[in-house]
Amino acid sequence: MNVRAVEQLQRLSEQKRDKLSAIYQQQRQQVDNYQQQLQLLSQLKQHYTGTEQTYGATINSAMLTNSNQLTSQLTTMIDHHQHEQAIMSAECDHSAQQLQASNQQVKRFEEVKKRWLAKQQYEQALKEQKQLEELINLRHKKRKI
Repeated sequence: MNVRAVEQLQRLSEQKRDKLSAIYQQQRQQVDNYQQQLQLLSQLKQHYTGTEQTYGATINSAMLTNSNQLTSQLTTMIDHHQHEQAIMSAECDHSAQQLQASNQQVKRFEEVKKRWLAKQQYEQALKEQKQLEELINLRHKKRKI
């Protein structure tokens, strides 16, 4: 494997990491939005449940039916949002793990590239040293003749 191949693999790995990072950010935003919606729904339910008590004895059958339906719908929506948020959180956690693995892969390619370049530099230095020694030996032989 040469440096170009490692560089290309590193570039591909970085592109994959960038895509995973974008996906993770998007999922994180969705989880945050769902959390905010869940809080708002809970506040709405608490507010509406609190207003029932202020009516006291003046509440009639239609108001009670509407109140029960609204409470039921809000409870269903809250349950649904909690379920969706749990799914999105799990997906977000999985994406975070994939992103971490991708970061590690990029770092491994960087290390391989550094080692490969160091090896090439070492080999080049040895080659230059050998050429210099041959040049010195050649001059030394010419003087003896």
